[in-house]
Amino acid sequence: MADKDPDNHTSPKAAFYQTLNSIPEGYFTSYGRLACLCGVHVRQVQAWLRTLPRESGLPWYRIINSQRKITEHPGSPMQYELLKAEGLLADKKGRFPTDRYWPDCLIGTPPV
Repeated sequence: MADKDPDNHTSPKAAFYQTLNSIPEGYFTSYGRLACLCGVHVRQVQAWLRTLPRESGLPWYRIINSQRKITEHPGSPMQYELLKAEGLLADKKGRFPTDRYWPDCLIGTPPV
């Protein structure tokens, strides 16, 4: 059951989990974009990612920095591998392709 506030709105943390789970395979978003979509500060997103249960199955590795690069952290080698397995490859400068930046990649595309 999703966290609810007293006014029966979905909580920011529930929105975070839902939005994180909505990022399609082969796409990524940034910490800041995810924060904006959830209505929280980027530091809150980073805190929730740090405490994300391993068994959650949520695609934490699809979150990268605003420069379209992976931020160095203990799990970054695994993050590169997981993104590579989804067909996401960084260029020579370590940046991922802009056409895979979710949800920006959806702007201007016809509905399915």
